[in-house]
Amino acid sequence: MSTKFKVDVSGTETEIARGAVRVKAEKGELTAHIRYSFLKLKRDGDKILIESEKDIDYQKAIAGTLAAEIRNMVEGVKKGYSAELELVYMHFPATLKVVGDKLVVENFVGERKAREIPLPKGVVVKVSGTKITINGIDKYLVGQTAGTIENKIQIKNKDRRVFKDGVFITKKP
Repeated sequence: MSTKFKVDVSGTETEIARGAVRVKAEKGELTAHIRYSFLKLKRDGDKILIESEKDIDYQKAIAGTLAAEIRNMVEGVKKGYSAELELVYMHFPATLKVVGDKLVVENFVGERKAREIPLPKGVVVKVSGTKITINGIDKYLVGQTAGTIENKIQIKNKDRRVFKDGVFITKKP
Protein backbone atom coordinates (compact mmCIF):
# COMPACT_ATOMS: atom_id res chain seq x y z
CA MET A 1 0.00 0.00 0.00
CA SER A 2 1.26 3.47 -0.80
CA THR A 3 0.44 7.05 0.10
CA LYS A 4 -0.91 9.41 -2.57
CA PHE A 5 -1.10 13.19 -2.65
CA LYS A 6 -2.85 15.27 -5.31
CA VAL A 7 -1.74 18.79 -6.19
CA ASP A 8 -3.88 21.04 -8.38
CA VAL A 9 -1.74 22.77 -11.01
CA SER A 10 -4.50 24.32 -13.13
CA GLY A 11 -3.60 27.64 -14.72
CA THR A 12 0.10 26.77 -15.01
CA GLU A 13 2.41 25.05 -17.45
CA THR A 14 3.78 22.08 -15.53
CA GLU A 15 6.48 19.67 -16.64
CA ILE A 16 7.78 16.58 -14.84
CA ALA A 17 11.14 15.45 -16.21
CA ARG A 18 14.52 14.13 -15.05
CA GLY A 19 13.87 14.24 -11.33
CA ALA A 20 12.39 17.75 -11.32
CA VAL A 21 9.04 19.50 -11.43
CA ARG A 22 8.92 22.78 -13.36
CA VAL A 23 5.98 25.14 -12.87
CA LYS A 24 5.52 28.20 -15.09
CA ALA A 25 2.85 30.94 -15.16
CA GLU A 26 2.54 34.68 -15.75
CA LYS A 27 4.78 35.75 -12.83
CA GLY A 28 7.68 33.41 -13.61
CA GLU A 29 9.04 29.90 -13.39
CA LEU A 30 10.10 27.70 -10.44
CA THR A 31 11.70 24.26 -10.28
CA ALA A 32 11.65 21.66 -7.49
CA HIS A 33 14.22 18.87 -7.59
CA ILE A 34 13.12 15.42 -6.43
CA ARG A 35 15.94 13.81 -4.50
CA TYR A 36 14.21 10.58 -3.53
CA SER A 37 13.91 7.55 -5.76
CA PHE A 38 10.95 6.12 -3.81
CA LEU A 39 8.65 8.95 -4.98
CA LYS A 40 6.72 8.60 -8.21
CA LEU A 41 5.12 11.60 -9.88
CA LYS A 42 2.43 11.41 -12.58
CA ARG A 43 0.41 14.01 -14.40
CA ASP A 44 -3.37 13.47 -14.35
CA GLY A 45 -5.05 16.32 -16.21
CA ASP A 46 -4.78 19.44 -14.03
CA LYS A 47 -3.34 17.47 -11.11
CA ILE A 48 0.01 15.98 -10.16
CA LEU A 49 -0.14 12.68 -8.28
CA ILE A 50 2.68 12.11 -5.80
CA GLU A 51 2.98 8.53 -4.67
CA SER A 52 5.44 6.84 -2.30
CA GLU A 53 6.46 3.19 -2.76
CA LYS A 54 5.52 2.01 0.73
CA ASP A 55 3.31 3.18 3.57
CA ILE A 56 6.25 4.10 5.81
CA ASP A 57 6.10 7.22 7.98
CA TYR A 58 9.19 8.96 6.60
CA GLN A 59 8.13 8.29 3.00
CA LYS A 60 4.67 9.73 3.70
CA ALA A 61 6.25 12.77 5.33
CA ILE A 62 8.59 13.42 2.39
CA ALA A 63 5.76 12.95 -0.13
CA GLY A 64 3.60 15.42 1.82
CA THR A 65 6.45 17.91 1.99
CA LEU A 66 6.96 17.70 -1.78
CA ALA A 67 3.21 18.18 -2.32
CA ALA A 68 3.26 21.31 -0.14
CA GLU A 69 6.33 22.62 -1.98
CA ILE A 70 4.61 22.18 -5.36
CA ARG A 71 1.44 23.88 -4.02
CA ASN A 72 3.58 26.83 -2.87
CA MET A 73 5.27 26.96 -6.28
CA VAL A 74 1.90 27.04 -8.07
CA GLU A 75 0.62 29.85 -5.84
CA GLY A 76 3.90 31.74 -6.20
CA VAL A 77 3.96 31.74 -10.00
CA LYS A 78 0.26 32.68 -10.12
CA LYS A 79 -0.01 35.32 -7.35
CA GLY A 80 3.44 35.82 -5.79
CA TYR A 81 4.41 36.23 -2.13
CA SER A 82 4.99 39.29 -0.01
CA ALA A 83 6.53 39.92 3.41
CA GLU A 84 6.59 43.16 5.38
CA LEU A 85 9.03 44.39 8.00
CA GLU A 86 9.24 47.58 10.02
CA LEU A 87 12.20 49.46 11.48
CA VAL A 88 11.70 50.53 15.09
CA TYR A 89 14.07 52.94 16.84
CA MET A 90 13.89 54.63 20.23
CA HIS A 91 17.21 56.41 20.65
CA PHE A 92 18.76 57.21 17.27
CA PRO A 93 16.83 57.88 14.04
CA ALA A 94 17.97 55.17 11.65
CA THR A 95 17.44 55.24 7.89
CA LEU A 96 16.85 52.48 5.33
CA LYS A 97 17.66 52.40 1.63
CA VAL A 98 18.24 49.90 -1.12
CA VAL A 99 21.54 50.41 -2.95
CA GLY A 100 22.05 48.00 -5.85
CA ASP A 101 21.58 44.52 -4.44
CA LYS A 102 22.01 45.52 -0.77
CA LEU A 103 19.77 46.88 1.95
CA VAL A 104 21.66 49.62 3.83
CA VAL A 105 20.75 50.69 7.37
CA GLU A 106 22.45 53.89 8.50
CA ASN A 107 22.79 55.29 12.04
CA PHE A 108 21.31 52.17 13.65
CA VAL A 109 21.73 52.71 17.43
CA GLY A 110 24.20 55.50 16.61
CA GLU A 111 26.64 53.23 14.77
CA ARG A 112 29.02 55.09 12.49
CA LYS A 113 29.37 52.26 10.02
CA ALA A 114 26.26 51.43 7.99
CA ARG A 115 24.94 47.87 8.13
CA GLU A 116 24.63 46.23 4.72
CA ILE A 117 22.52 43.15 4.06
CA PRO A 118 23.01 41.46 0.65
CA LEU A 119 19.74 40.71 -1.14
CA PRO A 120 19.38 37.49 -3.17
CA LYS A 121 18.28 37.42 -6.79
CA GLY A 122 14.61 36.57 -7.15
CA VAL A 123 13.25 39.06 -4.61
CA VAL A 124 12.32 42.72 -4.97
CA VAL A 125 12.83 44.87 -1.87
CA LYS A 126 11.14 48.26 -1.55
CA VAL A 127 11.68 50.74 1.27
CA SER A 128 9.12 53.36 2.23
CA GLY A 129 10.16 55.31 5.32
CA THR A 130 10.51 52.70 8.07
CA LYS A 131 8.64 49.96 6.19
CA ILE A 132 10.32 47.27 4.09
CA THR A 133 8.33 45.20 1.57
CA ILE A 134 9.78 42.03 0.05
CA ASN A 135 8.09 40.53 -3.03
CA GLY A 136 8.89 37.40 -5.00
CA ILE A 137 7.51 34.15 -6.42
CA ASP A 138 9.52 31.77 -4.20
CA LYS A 139 7.92 31.54 -0.74
CA TYR A 140 11.08 30.12 0.83
CA LEU A 141 13.30 32.87 -0.60
CA VAL A 142 10.93 35.68 0.46
CA GLY A 143 10.67 34.28 3.99
CA GLN A 144 14.40 33.62 4.26
CA THR A 145 15.21 37.16 3.12
CA ALA A 146 12.80 38.62 5.70
CA GLY A 147 14.34 36.47 8.44
CA THR A 148 17.88 37.41 7.44
CA ILE A 149 17.06 41.13 7.51
CA GLU A 150 15.38 40.79 10.92
CA ASN A 151 18.34 38.82 12.27
CA LYS A 152 21.06 41.14 10.94
CA ILE A 153 19.46 44.32 12.29
CA GLN A 154 19.23 43.58 16.00
CA ILE A 155 20.71 45.07 19.12
CA LYS A 156 23.82 43.23 20.27
CA ASN A 157 25.53 43.54 23.67
CA LYS A 158 22.92 45.90 25.10
CA ASP A 159 19.95 45.39 27.41
CA ARG A 160 16.95 44.44 25.20
CA ARG A 161 14.55 45.84 27.81
CA VAL A 162 15.99 49.32 27.33
CA PHE A 163 17.11 49.22 23.70
CA LYS A 164 14.11 47.95 21.73
CA ASP A 165 15.51 49.06 18.37
CA GLY A 166 15.51 46.68 15.40
CA VAL A 167 13.70 45.49 12.31
CA PHE A 168 10.73 43.22 12.96
CA ILE A 169 8.60 41.09 10.65
CA THR A 170 5.01 42.38 10.63
CA LYS A 171 3.61 40.17 7.85
CA LYS A 172 4.93 36.76 6.86
CA PRO A 173 4.67 35.36 3.31
